[in-house]
Amino acid sequence: GVVKSSPGYEPNKARIAVALSQFTVPLLSKTYRAFDGDMVAAIVLGEIAHRNVEAWLSGQDNPEALLHDPVRRERVMRPCNALSVAETIGLPRETVRRKVVMLIERGYIYRSEEGLLFLTPNVGDGFEDMNVDIIEQLLAAAARIRTLLESPPPETTQRAP
Repeated sequence: GVVKSSPGYEPNKARIAVALSQFTVPLLSKTYRAFDGDMVAAIVLGEIAHRNVEAWLSGQDNPEALLHDPVRRERVMRPCNALSVAETIGLPRETVRRKVVMLIERGYIYRSEEGLLFLTPNVGDGFEDMNVDIIEQLLAAAARIRTLLESPPPETTQRAP
């Protein structure tokens, strides 16, 4: 792959791992706090979100306003159900069903009359500040890692015993 063939990968593996963990550990901590320790609920919400917006994202000219339009939003979103989410993420269906109930109670998702799961139009409102912070940290981590990957191996000098 591109990473392993980069000139700085081998000599900077430890630094790269630290730079990555300086992003991932705070990300996991923030997610843990945002979901009151329920990481499975965060994963279920993320999978529902990805499924829902997948079709909308495939149309490059789809404005974000469509996702907030109460009449048209379900037509541009790809619905899902607890079974398909459970199969995709490899969790028991009953576990996903319980998380879906909790996510509905929190106002993050809703179940349509047909029993399909959709994000609520305002699901992202409570996560906006967290998302902006995560994006800034991601960009900083990516810049550090890119610099390390592009760094030529340091000159090695042999010390006399």
